[in-house]
Amino acid sequence: MKIGHQQIPRSGLIWLLLTQALVILPQLTRLPIWVVIVAIICALWRIMIFRSRWSYPKLWIKILVVGAAVIGTLLHYGTIVGLEAGVALLVTTFLLKLLEMKNLRDAYLVIFLSYFVVVTEFLYSQSILVASYMLFTLLVITSALVGLHTPHLGFQPWKTLKKGVVLVVQSIPLMVLLFLFVPRISPLWRVEFPQTNAKSGVSETISPGDIANLSKSAGLAFRATFKSDIPPRDLLYWRGLVMSHFDGRRWTQGSRELGQASKLSTDLTQLESPLLSWPNKRASWEQRMEKVGDVYEYDVIIEPTQQHWLFSLANSETNDTNIALVRDFRLVAAQPITQRKQYSVTSYPNSHQDKELPVWLKRLNLQLPPFGNSGARAMAVQFWEASGHSVENYIDKVLAHFRQEPYFYTLKPPLLGRDSVDEFLINSKKGFCAHYASAFVFLMRAAGIPSRMVAGYQGGEINEVGNYVQVRHFDAHAWSEVWMPKRGWVRVDPTAAVAPERVEDGLEAAVAEEGSFLAESPLSPLRFRNVPFLNNARMQWELLEHQWQRWVLNYDQAAQLKLFERWFGDKNWYVIVFTIAGSMFALIGLLALWIIWRQRPQAKDPASQCYLVFCKRMEKHGLIRKIDEPPLTFLVRIQQLQPKLSVKATMITELYVKLMYQSAVLSAQERKEQLAQMRSVVKSLR
Repeated sequence: MKIGHQQIPRSGLIWLLLTQALVILPQLTRLPIWVVIVAIICALWRIMIFRSRWSYPKLWIKILVVGAAVIGTLLHYGTIVGLEAGVALLVTTFLLKLLEMKNLRDAYLVIFLSYFVVVTEFLYSQSILVASYMLFTLLVITSALVGLHTPHLGFQPWKTLKKGVVLVVQSIPLMVLLFLFVPRISPLWRVEFPQTNAKSGVSETISPGDIANLSKSAGLAFRATFKSDIPPRDLLYWRGLVMSHFDGRRWTQGSRELGQASKLSTDLTQLESPLLSWPNKRASWEQRMEKVGDVYEYDVIIEPTQQHWLFSLANSETNDTNIALVRDFRLVAAQPITQRKQYSVTSYPNSHQDKELPVWLKRLNLQLPPFGNSGARAMAVQFWEASGHSVENYIDKVLAHFRQEPYFYTLKPPLLGRDSVDEFLINSKKGFCAHYASAFVFLMRAAGIPSRMVAGYQGGEINEVGNYVQVRHFDAHAWSEVWMPKRGWVRVDPTAAVAPERVEDGLEAAVAEEGSFLAESPLSPLRFRNVPFLNNARMQWELLEHQWQRWVLNYDQAAQLKLFERWFGDKNWYVIVFTIAGSMFALIGLLALWIIWRQRPQAKDPASQCYLVFCKRMEKHGLIRKIDEPPLTFLVRIQQLQPKLSVKATMITELYVKLMYQSAVLSAQERKEQLAQMRSVVKSLR
């Protein structure tokens, strides 16, 4: 019988069922409920086949089930093309294969499909925990493959798993070499990543209350690793979006062109816009940023947002050709951020922008709706007159109003009506950062002072061990930028006038009295930052995750080229290729030698060696011991065919049996003496 047509051993079937369960387990939360039902039915049906209670499904049943799976996928996802629909179909067919699996060939196909399905999980998450689980699943799949080739072991899971672990461990050195040296070439196709993660983080439009809702989440936004000292906390304003247009309730980007491109997920490199400056094609207006003061260089790893905008400190620039500087001096990516992205930034937080403001930009940042919020407009006139028509005095007057009046910083602001600025400034006086920033910019514009609202994040948790800042969604913040003659754009944070602890100590300190920090996540580890042991364990784990993302997940073509430059310097490419190829062949050769050495004949113990010499002596007397012949049976033949040798043969055999099978009851000295006696008797057989 051909190997592929042999029946699947029962132990192998158990391994296959375990493999399928582990492979689809992390997918269950994303798959439609009907796929879970199919998984249960297939497993139960296979068990009944295994117990000879049910037969294999007929052809018409299989066709019907496959058709139902395709229709179910189409109804749930609206398509059978794409990542999520494709994974659902792959998992479904993977489960259905279990029903028609009859011989080893089918089992091998299930094993190979298992390896493939495991990879799809990394399209959704690449964390250390997921990678560890997938590594364990990989060990089980390999053990299942071993189980198919070792039916004589029966179901001895530890022995089978041990062999699987050995195979995987042997492949690790080669895997590391391939990871480091195989060229990182961009794929010929592009995978559309899951939309179930949806758009997260700062939205492209902001109304009062939006950031308050975002600040209830402890999700990670990005990490920034600095090459030198981390800036003071009052400089950690991470700009993401600049809002210049106000319709009475919501703030949006000033450029409709860029806003529309963001909505359509357009490749911004195809957008011939004078508002974008690319590193390989600098715009003239970029010179309006005067670079003075401290310089900070850092790397940012941003989580998927499905949006174009990136986060950086004020007055930033980058050499990444896929990142542009917008006219309002923020950074945007050419493609939406559908997976973790690392980029390098240089920032000059104390620099100046637009000391001379173009007329069109001044008009854009003075825009207000023609009607509404009459109370705020009247307040602006009153403060402007009281300030002596001085911009600095007017700003101080507005901030003093926020400090002296009973304004409150809260994550639970009341709902506002049509005249949102009036209702906040005059009536409720309770709000989050977006309320204060929106009202402040409105008052500035009502007095004829160009200003704009900026959305992003402020602060973050500093990990001094890794010298990086970890920014979460509850660090979301909104502030203002005001244009001053001869100074350009100046950051003003009205929230700091009401709740200075928000800037100095973070959101948790600012809302400590109302107890609203992560109120919807009572078990979040971040709620226990005041417990030293738990907080230290969390920080160490997050540092490990950060290093994993930075050095493993972000090992791209640029990182590989830097590694080659550090190791090989300016050597020619063929030197690098031959060095890498030689290293790989050397590693494979060493592995082959190690396998050959492991499979060498094992040295026999002294008693066995002496008995083999005895068997050789018996061959000269015409007595050849059979391969499977026990010593005592061989002794009986000697006594029958060569009676003259029976006495010595008996002594040798008895000593050999005692040394091999009764050694536990012998002392070391007794074993030594009996071995010497056995050798002496063998030597006497001339």
